[in-house]
Amino acid sequence: MADNRSEIPQTMHELADQQLKQAHAAYDQITTHITNAMSVWMTAIPSNPITVGLKDVQNRAMEISKQNAESAFLLAGKIVNAKTLQEVLTLQTQFAQEQMQAYATQTQELYKLIGETAQKLQRGRSLH
Repeated sequence: MADNRSEIPQTMHELADQQLKQAHAAYDQITTHITNAMSVWMTAIPSNPITVGLKDVQNRAMEISKQNAESAFLLAGKIVNAKTLQEVLTLQTQFAQEQMQAYATQTQELYKLIGETAQKLQRGRSLH
């Protein structure tokens, strides 16, 4: 056992690392299946301006989801390697701050993309 009570034992690091790798592999499988299912679903829908716009929004939302999940896995990896509980708390605080900024940027980006799609639809309707 560790000499300092605030240190995290090596066996816990090893167990957490193994579980993190398993969780990441499961996440990768699920993501692949969801991406494939969404692709099949979108190709089954007849192409029109609405579906093209929705596909753009959907693709970007999936990219954002993957980025956020990868950020969480990176945090988990750092936590697995943290030596003390204080280090874990510091990592979590930094992650929360960074993710809140990322969420704000991502939300703005999605709203902009949705707005652009809506404008394209309006222009398409006014031409007919």
